[in-house]
Amino acid sequence: MELTPRLKLAADFCLPCEKVIDVGCDHAYLCIHLVERGAKSAVASDIRPGPLAAAKEHIAACGMADRVRAVLCPGLEAFGPEDGDTVSICGMGGEMIASILEAAPWTAAGSHKLVLQPMTNGHKLRQWLAEHGYGIEQEALAREGDRIYVVMQVFGSRTDGCGRENHYLFTEKLLADPLFGEFAQKLRLKYEKSRQGKASAGLDTSEEDGILKRLEEVSHGA
Repeated sequence: MELTPRLKLAADFCLPCEKVIDVGCDHAYLCIHLVERGAKSAVASDIRPGPLAAAKEHIAACGMADRVRAVLCPGLEAFGPEDGDTVSICGMGGEMIASILEAAPWTAAGSHKLVLQPMTNGHKLRQWLAEHGYGIEQEALAREGDRIYVVMQVFGSRTDGCGRENHYLFTEKLLADPLFGEFAQKLRLKYEKSRQGKASAGLDTSEEDGILKRLEEVSHGA
């Protein structure tokens, strides 16, 4: 099973694992890959019947129906702590990922590996994780086309490593990533544009000023 760079990084953060729950499963690519790499079983979950039907077809075509099952449900509502040791939530906005975790408080106990890949609002997800007792164990970047994606490996019952000192935009773990310079430049352009818009409207730009200052410090090795 060949994965995109984004999903391949998520798979690397999942391994090793035995029982996987993949929320927002997208054809069950990740589940099938992880079972091929040694997971005993996996559950491909989605809130939409269409993608779940496609996942079922793909699971059957790969001869994995005895080890990968598909479940229609929102978030983690159909699952409890005994259903998996690893939970993957990829391809959603950061606020949506936070809401899924908030509705499944068992994920905060620290006994489950969480692999999260926010498409937007990664800073809001990091802040929510910090405020609710989760910590980021690993964080890395993957490029697909002209986009760079962040993937996090997270555990509950931890209180550090969420990037508070960097305005929750990234953790210190990302600084050594080969793609960090490009990632930081994209952040810089985003917040420069935001600052210009606020300044033109006569609004407070202190948040953007702080972020841009920190990005400048990081670019110079501070």
